[in-house]
Amino acid sequence: MWVVLLTAWVLPLTAPMAGAVEPLELRLEEAIDWALRDNRSIRDARLAIDSSEHGVIAARQAFAVKVRPLSSINYSSSDERDIAVWEVGGSVSRTFETGVTAAVMPSVAKGDAGYDADVGFSITVPLLRGLGREVVLDEVYTNEFAVAAARRQLHRQRVDTVVETVAAVYGLVREEQLIGLYRQQLEELQRHLRVTAGKERIGLARSMDVYRVEIRIKETEDSLNLARERADTMADQLKTLLAVPLEQPLTVRAPLSYSLITIGLDEAVDVALEQRVEIRQGEADIAEARRKAQIAYHNIMPDLQLEAAYTRGGRIDGDDYVSDYDENLLNVTLSSSTDLARSTEKAKWQQSRIAVSRRQLQYAALTESIVREVRRVLNALEKSAERMALRRQQIAQATGKFRLAQIKFRHGEADNFDLIESQGQVQQARADLVTEEINYIINGYRLRAAIGTLLDGDGVAQ
Repeated sequence: MWVVLLTAWVLPLTAPMAGAVEPLELRLEEAIDWALRDNRSIRDARLAIDSSEHGVIAARQAFAVKVRPLSSINYSSSDERDIAVWEVGGSVSRTFETGVTAAVMPSVAKGDAGYDADVGFSITVPLLRGLGREVVLDEVYTNEFAVAAARRQLHRQRVDTVVETVAAVYGLVREEQLIGLYRQQLEELQRHLRVTAGKERIGLARSMDVYRVEIRIKETEDSLNLARERADTMADQLKTLLAVPLEQPLTVRAPLSYSLITIGLDEAVDVALEQRVEIRQGEADIAEARRKAQIAYHNIMPDLQLEAAYTRGGRIDGDDYVSDYDENLLNVTLSSSTDLARSTEKAKWQQSRIAVSRRQLQYAALTESIVREVRRVLNALEKSAERMALRRQQIAQATGKFRLAQIKFRHGEADNFDLIESQGQVQQARADLVTEEINYIINGYRLRAAIGTLLDGDGVAQ
């Protein structure tokens, strides 16, 4: 394995100023870890998980013990008398996961006749609608589904961030390699310009030969400047992924060794359909839609409730403070308030059934999309391997042509047209080979992302 040191072109090409910021040096693995830790999109996805978890906590509070204090003061005045009444009390209640609600309600009231005190006990049971854990815990299950979906989205965001980071790092490597090739070509062209100018002075070369070299030098300088601009863009993109200031100088290192990938399409598709987090999310979406459809069907039933309440109370004499706490009241109520047609609820049930069908269609489309993605990346890898072999052949052929043109030019048997042309072909073939090799490495990461093996379940890069 061999490694290239890349210094991103992020500062003007002038001498560094006193007190300049030290470059941030990162290897590829360090850049990936940095991005997984500090990338803003990943941090936002983590916050989405935290928000969803608080939603679960809030939903479960519906089944906690509720203490509600109650106090009131009523004052009324007329020509005959003034009346002041105040009451202090409250309720302690809890709704259980089956839908049953139990409550205790103590209170004390003061009026003109003295003090009244009572304690009430009540149990409310839904007989049809609203009875059962699946129905009562609907909001809890909805929020738990949101938490699971947010975690899967975080995993997906991590995978995307890793691929983008790898592409940015290797994009910088590619531009640095191209910059090195263009610089080497400039040095060779400048040496050739000096030789050609010397031959022109003694009559062994023409002015056209000098112009031809000068034109190629300008073209190479333009290619060099374009490569530097692309390096600047890649450096800014990488800094954005790493969430570091754009003015921070950056140095990265990345291995350029690789092995040809031999996995077959069928095997890759099987792994992808088993490992991709989107598949698990699609299955969860269908299950959640079916659960919601069951809730909607349950809600078609009428709202029928049975409430049993018992109150014991009495009066405390305001003068002698004699307690007469012997009043008992038992109340049983069967109540219902519902639309007999249940038109709205039936329409919502039909909507929920349609939602299930839509989720199933989306799951089928998702499966096909993943298969196409795997096929596309594998095809890209295969074509890149073919082009790399072709580029090596082109380099060998162009190098032979360049050496032959050098010999002819040295012996005055030809002008420098073939020499410059073959030299450009050699450099272009080398640049194309570097580009194809780096594209192959990046597509290797994309393939692992496509089949779901780039990160493990904890979000750690493999």
